[in-house]
Amino acid sequence: MAFCGNAYLANYAHPLCPRAEIVPTVVDTEIFRQPLKERPAGPLRIGWIGTPSTWNEYLMGILPMLQQIAVSGTSQIAAMGADTLAEAQPFLDLVKWTEEGEVPFLQTVDVGIMPLTDTPFARGKCGYKLIQYMACGLPVVASPVGVNKDIVEHGVNGFLAETDAEWRSAIETLLADAELRRRMGAAGRRKVEE
Repeated sequence: MAFCGNAYLANYAHPLCPRAEIVPTVVDTEIFRQPLKERPAGPLRIGWIGTPSTWNEYLMGILPMLQQIAVSGTSQIAAMGADTLAEAQPFLDLVKWTEEGEVPFLQTVDVGIMPLTDTPFARGKCGYKLIQYMACGLPVVASPVGVNKDIVEHGVNGFLAETDAEWRSAIETLLADAELRRRMGAAGRRKVEE
């Protein structure tokens, strides 16, 4: 038997293992949860969590657009696990990844992002970032690649975005509307709990 995190992986495994079962990625919702108190005032934070390789492969392509959003000083990009060669900039808060630091980091973020390129490898991803963000009550913006299309209900718990213009519009819409962030974050939390 093969346990697969999404239908794409199950379809890939099925010819080699007829008993390929889909077991969606989950997190412990008692650990991954919204903060107990409101975040201190300051710039709104567009958050990303990952590894140096995913930083270079997926986030670097949209970093110039994110910088344009953050240049006004009302928002910043918070990245946990970025490439150690990433250059610190005023708009970019780089945080070293630690397991115990994941939840506290996510609890300082206002919007979670998951950019991907449409490749066979990316289609096999299981949406762990999105699930972490949503469990912490964050609205999300993600590329419509692979299982992201199943996790993100466009306009309900976040937005799906392909082009720079779509990414920018989705992020700016969320940054401008605290009630929309709260509503989408609550919808995402419910989805992860279910």
